[in-house]
Parts: sequence; structure tokens; C-alpha cells
Amino acid sequence: MRYRIGCVVIGLAMAASATATALAQVDDGSPGPGDSAAVAADMATVPAVADQPVLAALFLHVLAPVEDDVEVPLATSALAIAGVTLANAIVSVDGDLVDVDQQGGFTGVAHLDEGANQIDIVASDSDGNQVTTTLFVVRGDA
Repeated sequence: MRYRIGCVVIGLAMAASATATALAQVDDGSPGPGDSAAVAADMATVPAVADQPVLAALFLHVLAPVEDDVEVPLATSALAIAGVTLANAIVSVDGDLVDVDQQGGFTGVAHLDEGANQIDIVASDSDGNQVTTTLFVVRGDA
């Protein structure tokens, strides 16, 4: 879990850095020192970074269960799984499609066999990108 949180924090820091760099490079229309008139003319035909649409990168974060490796009692025949992704993503839990709300939240249920279970949660977008997270659940005497 700490690894995931660290990855999210690093990813957010990289995204903020890239955004700051891109915004710093937006040309205000006046040529700077060392710029030639031809470069300034070429820059005038390119739309500013701020005017271009920003597409969010596909992501998948499982909120419950918190851990990737889970042990449940034998009496537990199903496991509720909740998470968040892009609002327009398509999500499946163990092969079954689940609804995604307007904020990107989703919940699903995985039916468990006795013993070891591997549950794949997959988010995909309209561009064909996919992100997969796998949970390992042991159903038995926990």
C-alpha cells in the first residue's frame, strides 16, 4: 500500500512539473532574445498549450479491499470491491462489467472459490488503453 501511495505521489509531482514546464513555454507572442523572425512566425501558427484540450491519463485505484493479498473466512463466498478511475472508463471486476459513476467511482462483487482466488480488475478507455490490478484472495480458515 505504501508503494502505491508513493507511486501516486510521484506521479502527481511529475504531472505538476510537466504542467508547470509546459505553461512556462507558452509564448506570449513577443520574440525573446535570440529568436529569429522566422521562429516567431512559426510559433504564431501553433496554438498555445493552454488552448489545447487536456486528456486525462487512464488510471485505476482499488480502495477496498485495501491490501492486494487478502485472507477471508470460509463462510465468505463473495468479496465487495470498490475503487476509482476515469469517469468515462469501462471497468470489469473478475470479467463482469460494473457501473462507473460520474466521479469515476465503481463497486463490484467477486465470487470466491474455496482456497486461492485471483481477481482481475480492468479499466479501459475509448482509445483502447487498459490498466489492470490483480487481487489475490484466499478463502479458508483465516
